[in-house]
Amino acid sequence: MALDLSGGVAETLPGAQIIVWCDAPKGRVAGVELWRRAVYTACRAGFQRLIIVAPGRVEEVRSSLADDPRLEGRRWEVVTPGESWAARVVAAGGRWVLLQDRWVVDATHLRDLAATTRGRAASSPEGPIVADATDVVEIAGQVWSLTHAAPSLDRVLESPLLYVEIKLPPDLRRAEDALFQGLARNVTNFFARTIDRPMSRAISRVLAPWPITPNQITIFSIGLGIVGALCLLRPTYSFGLLGSFLFLLSTIVDGCDGEIARLKFQESARGAQLDVIGDNVVHAFLFPCVALHAYFADPNGPYLLLGASAIAGVIATWAAIYFIVVRGNPGPRVDAFFEAFGNRLESGLW
Repeated sequence: MALDLSGGVAETLPGAQIIVWCDAPKGRVAGVELWRRAVYTACRAGFQRLIIVAPGRVEEVRSSLADDPRLEGRRWEVVTPGESWAARVVAAGGRWVLLQDRWVVDATHLRDLAATTRGRAASSPEGPIVADATDVVEIAGQVWSLTHAAPSLDRVLESPLLYVEIKLPPDLRRAEDALFQGLARNVTNFFARTIDRPMSRAISRVLAPWPITPNQITIFSIGLGIVGALCLLRPTYSFGLLGSFLFLLSTIVDGCDGEIARLKFQESARGAQLDVIGDNVVHAFLFPCVALHAYFADPNGPYLLLGASAIAGVIATWAAIYFIVVRGNPGPRVDAFFEAFGNRLESGLW
């Protein structure tokens, strides 16, 4: 159960500026076009100003982003290489990150670049780079000329875990592999690490290219859990086995909504809240149904009392989350306490 109700929206980086150059061949990684992934990664990193250079498809990119909520509150514009984007950069001054859409990187790396204060910094001369305004214009002129030399660096940053350049079609698969491997990091629960998350990632990989939303996956997961719980009302071995299987499948699918949301930049506060509510609704059905299943098999056992205790625990959990997390203003220690008991997945990529 994820207790982050913010929807994964990153804080903005005051004054952070980025140029996203969309010159890669058309292609998708985990269902998202390369140019769109680069723009959304910049938004996730918190950049306040974006200049998107889109050779040959300015109107297409501009219209696609016109009502996009991910760019809400940011200064952004789409220009051609021939327009005076360089003059805009020089006039704005300050530090600029330069990101080509043929590079698939994580938001953390872009934030690390933006945090540097002087000189030219990058993990490699060919990759995303940060520099002062006049330098970044010079670098851009070198990088996108037909015969360019890699820019010199004043500082080499540590290579991030997600750092893939798309040159050939097989690189798309390599970038997708890196993204899904990133979902596996920092999974502390043994069952989640060995069974739950490997299966959810396999399902997410199949679902990613399709127009399926995280909220749809969440609702489907809730339905599976409720049906599985109701199957337990039949006091037979076969229905008990079926109910247990459906509940297990529900917990696996429950991991897919967050994975798809992060992979496809579809995080939302409403989706995070739906996930928390759905988990508790399933538990509210599951615990009494488990107790009744056991009671029907052995009426002399203490199963009704145990079921009532479980329901009381669910209600107490609801109350704690609502009053402390939702309505309250919990500090870092309280957040860490709830996350320690609630989260099964924390990804360093996101």
